[in-house]
Amino acid sequence: MNHHAMHRCQIPLCGKAIPVLLFVFLLSGDGFSQGGPRGAIAGTVRDTTGGALPGGTVEIINQATGISERTLITNTGGSFSATLLPVGTYRVVVTAAGFSKAEAPDIRVLVSEITTVNLTMKVGAITETVTVTDVAAPVQLSSPVTGETIQNVGELPLATRNFFSLLALSSGANTEFADTAALGRGAVSINVNGQRPVNNNFQLEGINANDFNLPILDNVPLPNPQTVQEFKTQTSLYDASQGRNGGGNIQVALKSGSSHLHGDAFEFLRNNVLNANDFFFNRKGQDRPVL
Repeated sequence: MNHHAMHRCQIPLCGKAIPVLLFVFLLSGDGFSQGGPRGAIAGTVRDTTGGALPGGTVEIINQATGISERTLITNTGGSFSATLLPVGTYRVVVTAAGFSKAEAPDIRVLVSEITTVNLTMKVGAITETVTVTDVAAPVQLSSPVTGETIQNVGELPLATRNFFSLLALSSGANTEFADTAALGRGAVSINVNGQRPVNNNFQLEGINANDFNLPILDNVPLPNPQTVQEFKTQTSLYDASQGRNGGGNIQVALKSGSSHLHGDAFEFLRNNVLNANDFFFNRKGQDRPVL
């Protein structure tokens, strides 16, 4: 076969490959992967005999805003999955013909995690409401990802107002002593499972927050801890939707608005009044250093 003939026969092959690749890509979007500062709620609806309840309507309502984020229909196995939900607290409401309405409040959606909620429907009028509590599984059932989610960051004692000093609280992660004079800067070096800091990936609200040349967050002004909703350090077994490197994957989610007027007031004060001098400074007759 000459070169011209080879070129001609490759064109239809390429034309067939493109739809196949697009089909595979679209299928991958139906998985449970959660990118950026998002999470998911998934579960199964059953009747009192334990049988799956298909065709039920599941409504996911954001409790802070009162807005219905998602409305789903349970499949033939009674299962549902609401992906890419903003971090927050939700109310799950399920209705089905011939059954009382079931409502599960205070369902937490954490950054990059899937909250499992299994509900049981009781036979009755749809106008009746049965409120159930403690239906969210306390552990991750849909993902093998390891890591630690840190919440209420603004209420934690931080020497430098740099919440990245908390990254080492995750198992498999360690860091060096932070510079206590560097207020609110990102100069925190973290090693995850023995890897170098350049193997980590930092994302703020789902946006790449790494250095242009290397995946590090060094000397970058950080958000005020009062504005941080939560963050998570994923240390292993996360999928391709989360990180671009093999080290730690740090996802930071900021606070969002609600239907109620609210605000924060805080004060940050540091001085040397109660600080003891270093032993060797005392021995040499030197004054205690600043901070």
